[in-house]
Amino acid sequence: MSAVFVGREAELRALASAFDEAAGGMPGTVLVGAEAGGGKSRLVGEFAARVGDRALVLAGGCVDLSAAGLPYAPFTAALRELVRERGAAEVTDLLPGRDAGELARLLPEFGTPAAGGDPDMARGRLFGLLLTLLEQLAGRQPLVLVIEDMHWADRSTGDLLAFLVRNLRHGAVLLVVTFRSDELGRARPLRRLPADLGRMAGVTSLELARLSRGEVASQLEAILGGPPEPAVINAVFERGGGNPLFTEALLNADGTVSPGLPWSLRELLLGTVKELPEQAQQVLRAAAPGGPRIGHDLLGKVTGLGDAALAAALRPAVNGSVMAADADSYAFRHELFREALREDLLPGERAQAHRAFAEALEADPSLSPDYLPSVQLALHWRGAHEHERALLAAWRAAADAATALAYAEQLQMLEQVLELWDRVPDAARHTGASRTGVIEVAVEAARLAGEPERGLTLLEAALASLDEARDAEPIASLLWLRAALRQQQLLPGQLDDLRAALRLAASPTRVRAQILGQLIRVLRLRDGLPEAKLLAGEMLDLAAQLGDEEYQTEAMIRLAQLGTHKGHDVVAELRRAAEQARRIGSGQLEVLARVEATHALEGRGDHELAIQAGRADLVRARQLGLARYVTAPIAQNLAESLTSAGRWDEALEIIDGALGLDPAPFGRADLLVYRGRIAVARGNRETAARIVAELRSLPAGAEAQTQLRLPLAGLEIEYRLSEGDLAGALTAARAVAARKPAADPRYLWPLLATAMRACVEPRQSRPPGDAGDPAQLRRALESLAASMARPGPIERAHAAAFAAEASRAGRHPDMASWDAAAAAWEAIGQPYPLAYALLRASGAAAAAGNRQAAATRLPRAAELADRLGARPLLQQVIRLGRRARIELPAAVAGQTGPAAPFGLTPREMEVLRLVAAGRSNQQIAAELFISAKTASVHVSNILGKLGVTSRVEAAAAAHRLHLFEAS
Repeated sequence: MSAVFVGREAELRALASAFDEAAGGMPGTVLVGAEAGGGKSRLVGEFAARVGDRALVLAGGCVDLSAAGLPYAPFTAALRELVRERGAAEVTDLLPGRDAGELARLLPEFGTPAAGGDPDMARGRLFGLLLTLLEQLAGRQPLVLVIEDMHWADRSTGDLLAFLVRNLRHGAVLLVVTFRSDELGRARPLRRLPADLGRMAGVTSLELARLSRGEVASQLEAILGGPPEPAVINAVFERGGGNPLFTEALLNADGTVSPGLPWSLRELLLGTVKELPEQAQQVLRAAAPGGPRIGHDLLGKVTGLGDAALAAALRPAVNGSVMAADADSYAFRHELFREALREDLLPGERAQAHRAFAEALEADPSLSPDYLPSVQLALHWRGAHEHERALLAAWRAAADAATALAYAEQLQMLEQVLELWDRVPDAARHTGASRTGVIEVAVEAARLAGEPERGLTLLEAALASLDEARDAEPIASLLWLRAALRQQQLLPGQLDDLRAALRLAASPTRVRAQILGQLIRVLRLRDGLPEAKLLAGEMLDLAAQLGDEEYQTEAMIRLAQLGTHKGHDVVAELRRAAEQARRIGSGQLEVLARVEATHALEGRGDHELAIQAGRADLVRARQLGLARYVTAPIAQNLAESLTSAGRWDEALEIIDGALGLDPAPFGRADLLVYRGRIAVARGNRETAARIVAELRSLPAGAEAQTQLRLPLAGLEIEYRLSEGDLAGALTAARAVAARKPAADPRYLWPLLATAMRACVEPRQSRPPGDAGDPAQLRRALESLAASMARPGPIERAHAAAFAAEASRAGRHPDMASWDAAAAAWEAIGQPYPLAYALLRASGAAAAAGNRQAAATRLPRAAELADRLGARPLLQQVIRLGRRARIELPAAVAGQTGPAAPFGLTPREMEVLRLVAAGRSNQQIAAELFISAKTASVHVSNILGKLGVTSRVEAAAAAHRLHLFEAS
């Protein structure tokens, strides 16, 4: 179970409001309805815990022992709880004449019930006594009485509950009544009770909806103790549908999702089905193998029932919330109902059901509500163990799926063809293709479906069956595919595959043009720009020679991609290429051109235009059936632009949505970089640590991808700095400077600025000539920066930030340099680096004694950092404001975080931070605008409070105990 209560904030507010009214003398009732496992008890428990210090809370539940139930069970339980807490005598003292009377019928502690007499009169006395008892209890303190599981109530319990709801008019009493809304359609004794109670005065109804995907993610994170993988979130949400109980049941202890159903959940689901009439159960069992949604006419054909008979059989299932119906089809209310029923069928029963569906669909495909009925037909013939029919149907379905741009379904069908290939005599004659030919089509489908692992497995088998002397061009085509799949998986060997493929495809054919396009892409990502440009010219000439518009368009795109490295504005050129690709019907090239145009917009600092274009790119990719293949790069573009624009929550939403599709490592890594940057900037240490650890373990092929490697190195430095690991940050920065890559300035400039920051961060002094001296690294970075181009506003802003960071190495930081950096970030609308530059400019002004200049910059930095949720940066702003006595906006000035441990004052925390940075008393005095003697007193106090004897021990203790996180 989740230790954290997730969601239901609106419902909690409603319950709190009802309690406040009751506590003020207006008694009321709240009916809480939800499906089984919907979280009723958890909600009521959370509410009870929140009001427990202000109210007496009593609870009891109805019991499903039989059709008749157990009379007065919830009231007996509540009364027993009261007696256990206060004793029978104290309870009796609250009653008129101290006569418990009929309460003895509920609990033996009140004596023996009177024999004989009028039963109706006795019942009336019991009802009256309980009403009086509730009012008397409420006279001492507000009372909350919880009645759980009203759907199981017997007639007597229902009558007593209705009596109390109707007659409670005085006293601070709140009744909270829960029930399963999905049980009310069944033949329960009191299925109308909630509706009847809901019409009474003072009654409020709450219906708990299922949890959203985000709330399910929060529930999973609370269970696991850390963020779950997006693929896990998606799988649990799709199968469990947002039901909290189902979410808990589907999750394994190791964070994986159970492929089957846990026994307890299976029995719960089947138990619900078994309460339905026999004919309804038979129809549900027949429907379970049919798929998530089944047309009315198709189900009628399968079951042999006419319209009226089918409707009559399914009505109890619909009323019982097992099935849902729309205009012409049915679906199980939960996919887990279908899973449970399928698992409960015997093998022969499953095969028979699949055969019935296959025969009905083969006779009339229009019976399927699915947009690809041929796929359903193939799956049903396979489920019926009709191998030849299943192979033929799958081959036809693969063609239909390709036409519909449904690449995942195409791959699924082609894998079914290959699985059945050796079981069907003359499979090649039936399909008109060789097994190798089927594999090649399947590998391409795997690439477009975003399933590179499945494609690589298929491809290796195909390559093993070919001979280079006889099959040069087919091998070249397969090597091209393998390079593309290796790229997605970040596996080494891409360049070797493409060079070998180009050698084999020596003739001027479409295959050679195809290989040239991929080789240009790989060389571009590895900074092999001169060779890539030569190959792009060859590709353009070859496409013209072939008269092939598709490859002419791709050559245009590749040349434009290379132009971005020179700072050329290629947006218009790429948009023309996208329109041309759309005209000739090449969806892949259209999306490629659009993605590159969006990337170029961000590169020139047009964040908002890039965001609009990126969202449009997502829509178009879905229309073209390429969502799995290109969502990751589109989302990476969007995440970059949203992060730049300071719209971090939107960026995280886009990133999590894309990660939920379980992209290949290449796309996943790009997304994680931006997720990690936001985590570091917001001080989310656990998330940042987990992301950095995953990115460190990327496959070896990541090292060759400049557009990935450089941002990865930047994130590593930022993370190390955020953890106070200056040595680790310097090590990462040295590794970058040693390579001196001839990289795209767009990716190298941010890294240079971050590496320079690592060089100038405060640290203890080192002996002159020490090999670890950051001055040597600083000189190397400055030399590299001097040779780097600054083609666009983003590169120029990072260059200004680099120069400003370098100024921190001197005795006095340069306010003018930081003002220049701030102006550059302001011009292109990037609030986070703007806030950081303003902070540094304020610090430089304060150090120079120019308090007025500092006071004009720091409040803006505070507002920006607060809006972004950049907690570490905001804390730096607050500390500077405190040291320099600068007034900050009221909304942020008080955000000092929790009190520091060991009795350290805020000023002592500031001094300790500087001690840990290796500052002397004189340096501390200068930074905090105090005397050296005062600094010495603070240091002495700190040593005493921490129980250490030296400044070095104090610094070590502060880092070991994470004291700086509390200030």
